[in-house]
Amino acid sequence: MKRFALLLLLPLLAQAQAQQGETAPELSVDEVRFTVANSEFTLMHEMGHLLISELQLPVLGREEDAADQLGFMGLFLLQQEQHRDDFYAKLMDVADYWRLEWQHAERDGSPVPVWDSHALDAQRFYNIACLAYGSDPDRLDWVLEVSGLPVERALYCPEEYEQAAHAVQWFREHFGRSDERPARHRIQVIYDTPPGHLPGGAELLEKIRASGELEAVAAKASDAFALPRDLTLRMSTCGAPDAWFNRISGELTLCYERIAYFRTLARELPKLRGGESPTPR
Repeated sequence: MKRFALLLLLPLLAQAQAQQGETAPELSVDEVRFTVANSEFTLMHEMGHLLISELQLPVLGREEDAADQLGFMGLFLLQQEQHRDDFYAKLMDVADYWRLEWQHAERDGSPVPVWDSHALDAQRFYNIACLAYGSDPDRLDWVLEVSGLPVERALYCPEEYEQAAHAVQWFREHFGRSDERPARHRIQVIYDTPPGHLPGGAELLEKIRASGELEAVAAKASDAFALPRDLTLRMSTCGAPDAWFNRISGELTLCYERIAYFRTLARELPKLRGGESPTPR
């Protein structure tokens, strides 16, 4: 699969910020990669919820944890980009999103939602860092340094990765389509109009549609699994940086605002990383 098409959003988001009187510096390589990686992971996470719900996959533990693991493994299995020099840096970009959220909450004194069905932001950071390291510990010892993952956890990360990989392979074997005929039910992609305050919205919509990347994700899921009904992948304006899967309507929504939020957080990377990119040494 090619790189996620929502990369096309970034110049227009910067243009919108400039016209609103904000400084919009040129995007660095790290900022672009961070935004794209987290957009990809968000989509894969919500696709995890879709598959759990529609295929009635067995889940031990919290579904949000399972969706995180499915999202992580989706970056491995669907994109097959491990040969790219920046592939593992992208995985750390996903982990660092949760580190930024965790740090923001601590700085703002926000209450910790220990009751929530999601793991705490700090836990999600370490969970993703652990899966990344565990995927290839012989080559990825630098992950321990940039993440601060304690050795007490790192020792078991290869096992955690193997568990996740085994579970995904199991459900692909048991729930995957073996029929070579066209799938009976498919995921349809719908694009709502981008936010009205975003200049060049029509151009944005045209570019995303022309890329065909969301259609590629929907087609791969439709062809790989015997879905019980027709479903929808919608890109929409939501009023908040969010994404979700609606079990009743069978609709997965990815919000324009969430992509913009990733772009805003990306500005904090130099301070978070001390000016260093999370790449192998």
